[in-house]
Amino acid sequence: AGDRLNLLYWSGSHLTSSEHEHGLCEDEFRRRCSSITSLEMFMNSLPDPHCLADFPNLCELALHVQNIPRPVGLDRLTRLERLCMTEVRLTTMEGIEHCQSLTHLDLSSNSLAAMDARVLGQLSRLRTLWLNENPISAIEGLAPLAALQSLWLARTAISCVADALRCNDALEDLNLSATAIGNFKDIPSLARLPQLTSLALADPHFGESRVCSLCNYRTYLIFHLPRLAVLDTLAVTNDARGLAEATYMKKKMYYNMRIK
Repeated sequence: AGDRLNLLYWSGSHLTSSEHEHGLCEDEFRRRCSSITSLEMFMNSLPDPHCLADFPNLCELALHVQNIPRPVGLDRLTRLERLCMTEVRLTTMEGIEHCQSLTHLDLSSNSLAAMDARVLGQLSRLRTLWLNENPISAIEGLAPLAALQSLWLARTAISCVADALRCNDALEDLNLSATAIGNFKDIPSLARLPQLTSLALADPHFGESRVCSLCNYRTYLIFHLPRLAVLDTLAVTNDARGLAEATYMKKKMYYNMRIK
């Protein structure tokens, strides 16, 4: 009972000294909980995640620096639109599939080894998915996310894209910085994304992917991704695009002549 009352207090609900000491009757407690739509908790301040079920009308939930290896207490949060669980030691996504109204999901800085296709398949409204700084080695489970606009997988163990994003035509913003991607073979698959305007394979916050060290890296990407407005957090100007096109064509002609 004390944990439940403390969570109500941290949600911003005013409690008198008498209510702190003697508690609330169950009906009044539930009434107050039902009025809470946003909750943010830091630094191990959530003693029992199951208590989250007391807040069925939450639209936004942020949990940072906790010890929650499994998402629990979320099955009643059907109205939740934004969920952020960072540095909470998550090892699985199982349990998040109940939150089918989610449009924003941030599970960065955890211990997730895989993108759970079964969970992601239930989140068809998702527009933003951030899974940075997890030991994820493959992009998977995104086919049902037709509305996905922003995907961040920075500082993961991902080494290729292949056709993992073939169904994500709404994708505008992709961050794959500080990954194991080391060559240009995935660029054609990114070129097929009609809305992609922002791509990061290097980011000041996360670091660089291996591919960034290749000769003519920026020229190659700007030439093959003509819709890009931002590359590696820097704007792609018309001058930069013109220079990339001229450089690419010059090198192409040079190598064609050498082959002949």
